[in-house]
Amino acid sequence: MLRRYGTLTLSLAAALGPRVARGQRETFTNSNAWFVFNADVAQNERWGVLFDASARRSGPVDQAMANFVRGGLAYEVNDNVRVAVGANWSRTYPYGELPADYPVTERRVWEQAVVSHAIGRLDLSHRYRLEQRFRGRRDDPDIDHIDYWERSGRFRYQLKGTMPLSGDDVEPGEAYLSASNEIFIGIGRNVQYNIFDQNRATFSVGYRVTRNWRTEVGFLEHVIFKGNGTDVERNHTVTFTLSFSRPPSRPAGVTPSR
Repeated sequence: MLRRYGTLTLSLAAALGPRVARGQRETFTNSNAWFVFNADVAQNERWGVLFDASARRSGPVDQAMANFVRGGLAYEVNDNVRVAVGANWSRTYPYGELPADYPVTERRVWEQAVVSHAIGRLDLSHRYRLEQRFRGRRDDPDIDHIDYWERSGRFRYQLKGTMPLSGDDVEPGEAYLSASNEIFIGIGRNVQYNIFDQNRATFSVGYRVTRNWRTEVGFLEHVIFKGNGTDVERNHTVTFTLSFSRPPSRPAGVTPSR
């Protein structure tokens, strides 16, 4: 399935990206590992706080790839629609077969909407996210100083499905399967040759430890199309995720839709 996602990704990139002769495009492959913590904490029936942080390694763990922190405020419009705004900070390091010239610090502001629904035992979510990106650039790669901030935009769409391995819902002490695919489209004048920025296809096995805590182990096929329009980076990534969630309290007799 992930191989099929990769084929579709490359086809879409060819349609959205520059017209480059096939012989000019070169693919570089890395093996990575991501360690992720997520939190989704309800403050009342409508409002919630979002947080996630990750340490991303390459080699698969020998090199620092990136450190990432994100926070946000979410509002539940109804049982099926949730909107959120937030910001994040990251620092990406030179890594792998196609290292960058220097570490890059990035700040982002983002807005998103998540639409969820169920088909039988399968829970589906559609996440639409806009990002305003500010990346620190250097005039001299050898001097650790940000000379200016390069601004660009990006649109992301993620389709995710989750299915319990037993029963209709994932109860404490039960396992589940999860799969997703997310596309990234660059927006703005500082987008270089590839409008299609990257694609992430994931498959994971999860376990709900308690009502509030879950853990997942998965595989991420992460394809990045470099700004020069010719280089493609394929990252075979193992993911380890720990999640905390505190859902909103509901009045007696009221349950949210799946």
